[in-house]
This record gives sequence, C-alpha cells and structure tokens, in this order.
Amino acid sequence: MRNKLTTLLFGACFSLQAWASDIDEVQPWLEKMHQAAHMLNYEGTFVYGQQDQLSSIRIIHSVSENGERERLISMDGTGREVLRDGDRVTCIYPDSQSVMVEKSRPRAKFPPMFPVKIGELNNHYQLSLAGKDKVAGEPTQKILIEPRDNLRYGHLLWVHDKTGLLLKTNLLNENNKPVEQFMFTQIIFLDDIPEEALEPDINKEDFTWYEASNKPLSTEAGQTSDWHIATIPPGFKQDMSRMHRIPNSVTPVDHRVYSDGLASVSVFIEKDDKKSGDNLFGGSHMGAVNAHGRNLKGYHITVVGEVPHATVKMIGESVHYRESP
Repeated sequence: MRNKLTTLLFGACFSLQAWASDIDEVQPWLEKMHQAAHMLNYEGTFVYGQQDQLSSIRIIHSVSENGERERLISMDGTGREVLRDGDRVTCIYPDSQSVMVEKSRPRAKFPPMFPVKIGELNNHYQLSLAGKDKVAGEPTQKILIEPRDNLRYGHLLWVHDKTGLLLKTNLLNENNKPVEQFMFTQIIFLDDIPEEALEPDINKEDFTWYEASNKPLSTEAGQTSDWHIATIPPGFKQDMSRMHRIPNSVTPVDHRVYSDGLASVSVFIEKDDKKSGDNLFGGSHMGAVNAHGRNLKGYHITVVGEVPHATVKMIGESVHYRESP
C-alpha cells in the first residue's frame, strides 16, 4: 500500500512538473505573439475557411506615432473593405454604395487574438509546443491548445519564429478535426506603411454614410432586466451586457457575451415578432459556429458561439424569467 501511494504521489508530482514545463515554454511565445499583433508593419493576404466557404482577404497593418491602423480588403469580387483606426471601424459596401462607421469591439480583430496569460486558461485547456513548420514560406512554432472538457474547441497555432506574428490557426472540434481555418498565403514585413495604402479607393460623395450611435438603449419598463441564465459552463464569465438594435429587430435586444478567455458565446433576448419566420428553434450550425433558439414568455432566446452545440444548448435551455419583487 505504501509503495502504491508513493508511486501515485510520484506520478502526480511528475505530471505537475511536466505541466509547469509546458507553461514555461509556451508563455514566452504567447507574449511574443501578443506584442507582434500590435507592433508590426506588414502587408499580406490570408484565407479564412469555414465549412465549404473560403474567403481571401488582403490586409495592411500599420503602427506609427498616429496609432494602430489596419485595412482589410475582400478579394472575392465584392470590393468590401474594413478600415480600423484605433477604436473606430469603417465598413465599406460597394455593392450597396454604403458606409457604416462604428466603435470596434475588443475581439473584432484579424488575425485572431489570443490571451497572453496561460494561468487564466489552465483549468480548462492544456497548452504545449507541437514542433516546427512553415507557413507562407516562413518558419513557425506550432502551439497546441487542447480543451479539458467537451464544452469548448481546441486550437492549433502557427507563430512566426522571428516576429511572433500569428500566421495560421486551426479551430479543432471534439473529433480533433478543423472546423475553421485562418492562414496567411503571402506576407511581407515593412519599415513603414504609406498613408495612402490605408485609405479606401472610393469617391466618398457617391456613398451613403451611416454612423452607429454609441448611446446605450434603455430597457422598456424593465422588460429584460429580470432575465437570468442559470447554467454557464465552468470558466466562462460575462464579458459584456448591453441593449441595442440589430437588423430585422423591431425592439431593442438584450445582448450578453460570455467568454473563457478563448471561446465566446453570445446570448440574445428579444421580443418574439409573430410576423417573423426567421426565428431559430432548436439547433443550427455553420462551420465552427453553433446556435440554439427557443421561445419563452413571449420572447425569443438565441445563443450563438464558436463552441460545440452542447454548450449553446446548455446555456439556452437554462435562460429563465424571474420577476422582481
């Protein structure tokens, strides 16, 4: 019995030591990757794949005394562009000759962003180095992020050896198969980016401009203030909560975002529009994105996220209305 206990303790200590070694090896790469995302001037083309859809996007990223700027140009023929200047985002739609200007959300970035501190993730993910590889002709270090349960996806990252820029990612489902991919096909690093390269090729007078309001919408007589979510997966915390309007919605929508540091889930609660046939009932998915919808007390609840369907269903089915005293 004593020998068995000694063996178990030794095994546990060895496991902890190996885990600590992984932390020490991966942490510098994540810090380097985080810094590279905001400190480099570069121009390139990346592809974004989901299910059978593949999009090609040109990116120009600049950092100067004027701050961080970025220009994304769709290469699929629509000519759509996204311009980021600090926290200001401008979306250009040549097909409808319209422009939308709004404040950016922290996670609305390409290439995808990842947290710097592993300590916040270790309870729900196992991180390790996974060998060397090449992307767009550039040497990279691979990093594997494996979930410790079936409520979230895994990630495989390819980080540029020299600069630390993230050059490729695979989002892996519960069967370890890619359900979403991002990869640079061509990239060059530059000393500086000319201002004209960050400006759109449009005649501003020919387009209709829309400015999104930043004023929060008030709830209607507390109609959504009493909605509660009983079950949130371990590690997920509320990242955002606000009332706003979305396309095709007549009334304000209660929008809440929950995140574990890597994965995020959005919960939408809105008045059920009997005239609308677009409401989702049950489950649906597109690539890595799963959704679950249901009706309750005259409201429609939709949960969407890049997580397995079991996760969005768990959250959606636990939403309930609790009247205030």
